[in-house]
Amino acid sequence: MPRLSALSLSLSGCAALHAASGVAFATEYVVSSAAEIQSTLGDLVPGDALVLSDGIWTDQLIRFIATGTEANPITLRAQTPGRVVLNGDSRIELSGAHLVVEGLRFEGGALAAGQHVVRFKSGSTPARNSVLRDTAIIDYNPDSELTRYFWVSLHGTDNVVENCVFQNQFHSGVVVTVWDEFPNRHIIRNNYFLDMPEDPQGANGWETIRIGSSANVDLISNTVVESNLFERCDGEIEIISSKTGDCFYRYNTFLECKGTLTLRHGFGAEVQGNFFLGNNRDGSGGVRVVGPGHRVWNNYFEKLGGRTGAVIALYAGEIDGPDSGYLAMDDVVVAHNTIVDCEGAAFDLASGLGTSNRTVLPMGVTLLANLISSPAEDVGRSTNNGVTWLDNMAYASGLGTADASGVSLLGNDPLSVAADGLERPTNGSPGVPSAQFTLATDDMDGDPRGGSPDIGADQVTGLTPVRAPLTPDDVGPSWYPLNDVPPGGAAIATIFEAEDFDHLIDPDNDGVEFTIETIAGASNDAVLKSPDGSRSDSGDDETIASYELRFPAAGDYTAYYLARGFSGSSDSFFEPSVLGAAPTDAVTTSSNGVFAWERGNRYTVASTSTTSEFRIGRREQDTEIDAVILHPDDGLDALELDALLGDWVANTCDADVDRNTSVDFFDTILFLEAFDSGDLAADLSGDGSINRSDALRYLVLNEAGCGE
Repeated sequence: MPRLSALSLSLSGCAALHAASGVAFATEYVVSSAAEIQSTLGDLVPGDALVLSDGIWTDQLIRFIATGTEANPITLRAQTPGRVVLNGDSRIELSGAHLVVEGLRFEGGALAAGQHVVRFKSGSTPARNSVLRDTAIIDYNPDSELTRYFWVSLHGTDNVVENCVFQNQFHSGVVVTVWDEFPNRHIIRNNYFLDMPEDPQGANGWETIRIGSSANVDLISNTVVESNLFERCDGEIEIISSKTGDCFYRYNTFLECKGTLTLRHGFGAEVQGNFFLGNNRDGSGGVRVVGPGHRVWNNYFEKLGGRTGAVIALYAGEIDGPDSGYLAMDDVVVAHNTIVDCEGAAFDLASGLGTSNRTVLPMGVTLLANLISSPAEDVGRSTNNGVTWLDNMAYASGLGTADASGVSLLGNDPLSVAADGLERPTNGSPGVPSAQFTLATDDMDGDPRGGSPDIGADQVTGLTPVRAPLTPDDVGPSWYPLNDVPPGGAAIATIFEAEDFDHLIDPDNDGVEFTIETIAGASNDAVLKSPDGSRSDSGDDETIASYELRFPAAGDYTAYYLARGFSGSSDSFFEPSVLGAAPTDAVTTSSNGVFAWERGNRYTVASTSTTSEFRIGRREQDTEIDAVILHPDDGLDALELDALLGDWVANTCDADVDRNTSVDFFDTILFLEAFDSGDLAADLSGDGSINRSDALRYLVLNEAGCGE
């Protein structure tokens, strides 16, 4: 039975009315290009949503300019989370208030220098109270790593980046940057940052997160960076670069990262409850502290590779130095940290002294109730009388420059490996309880310390921890990794059975046409078979099968054919050179009777607002064509193609009229048009006629959907 033609549906002005929880008469606009988004912006009201159709979006500059409310934000989201793939030089700008962007996937693209993949600003107008969530930016790298641009740029105030994944940034530029307008109160939480390769030139400007700049050293940000997982973030020494005042870095996990959390400029930062797990990776590090008023407490450091020569490095400052220099340190507290089996001293008390005009020792520093178990290393490095040591304990090779009156040097290890793999004290261990006082009301697990505080990051309570080192399952988008449909998956392909043509054309009117043959083991148990006769040297003079196709997105698609021949005189057919043209280019198949995948031409789809005609022509007799996949990826192999075809077949059904593996209102529109016009594609009962029973059957199938 011929398949139903996919009809052109312009969606920029077509809205589906729905009732969302708490939102009356909100409207969803299904869009398939940046131009359609632009034309719809003027219609948006609080509670509305722009739904980006699944597929490949290439070279799309999306300007999301709108104003929602706190109760009813305006949303721009993927039709299916993770299956809207933006590439080329695609990017998004947000401007307005109470906007939400979610479920998108930027992958394999690249921008020009100075641009931003996601920017909370369009023109001169920033976004406020807006959210980027459940979104991925992966391998968005230029040809040269020297090309400097930024992945996520936060402007305005009170914006959130949450549950995103950022992977494999390999070029100059920062992954997430806080730029201007202070205080800004942004939140960066529950994200997964991984595989940021080290700059081969060893230059600055490859941070994973940067808050402010040296120009903001005297300003307050109040940005919160919490509950993120950083894995192998190696771009430069500053994984996080804090360059403004009053920021919070808490409950994050740094796993095998060749760098440090760096308080580079500014004042008053809190570094609390983080896990630094080096796994003995060379260059992994802890915390660098520059400037006044900081608090570093309840952090757990294990098996770090000595990036700065110490786990926590307190930097010497300059006298009247520039904003880009090193502020003098005062009023800094480093308390209740646990340091286990790390290379280098636990503390450097005057890092960088005597270099780069750094002549001012850190002063007003208190090292309180820290627990060290690194038997091969010293407690302190560099002499500094401006440090007060109180209630610290260490199982170490020696005190180094630590004040003996404030450090108890232990003869035995106070820690042992717990069930969760962390080194913890137990009841009866030295330091349980021993601290004379504490600034911390809870510990690294989130357990309360009570009135008898233990030394180190862990309070022995017997309670189930509230917090723990993060894993990939704890962070990032709920859909990541999208193993069922990778960026080469069925959701971004156009797939059809060769026998499901829309029209058969007989240019020479000789009555010789392609036939549909039943073949056991073929996809859908049928093939398109070339008629007998001598070889044709022109694809437009014999039988032609024509298909009207709807593509998921504009872009370039490679044709893959599952086909076979039986001899040297039955192993080829014709395909078109461009969409809509006659089939004139030969495709050679197997000649041994085995179905095999053949790669054909690559086709450009300029727009999804119209259907595209695709033609297959007879070249040699008896050639059998089983299925066709048109896919953006030019390098798919047979296993990948088999998986795509199998996934597509498994997820299509009679109610899925447009064969996109989902049943929605498009299918209803297409079925009704076929029913009204007498198209046999509406003959769902297969009795050769179209009647009321077909309509009733469609309603039942539509209700059941696919995969039920």
